[in-house]
Amino acid sequence: MDYDERYQDEKNGPLNKALRARVTAFRSFSTLAEIGKLLGFSGPFISQILNEKNPARVDSKHIPRIIRAIEDGEAKYAKKLGLVKSHAQNSVEAPAPEEKKTLDYHLNAIDALGWKIMGLERKAS
Repeated sequence: MDYDERYQDEKNGPLNKALRARVTAFRSFSTLAEIGKLLGFSGPFISQILNEKNPARVDSKHIPRIIRAIEDGEAKYAKKLGLVKSHAQNSVEAPAPEEKKTLDYHLNAIDALGWKIMGLERKAS
């Protein structure tokens, strides 16, 4: 694979910060050795890849495998990584920003909670 600026700072260079952050997210529940096994590298090399001051250089030919492994890991551990929305978040669609500003939106929300506002009547449209 040729150099892809989405994943590396330069050809055969270190992984960019965004990709290193995706790998670092696995540190909350995995060891460096486990992350290395997932990506096909040793744990000590993963430590060098994630080094903030002087990250290790990675040959560009390994990038497709690394990306595939990260995506597979994110799919497998989505809940642990916080990538899955809860059921309540998935079931309710967020209204458009301009819809949130209307009185009808707020009245509907209050009605949905079972509350009634005395003295307000909606205009017939």
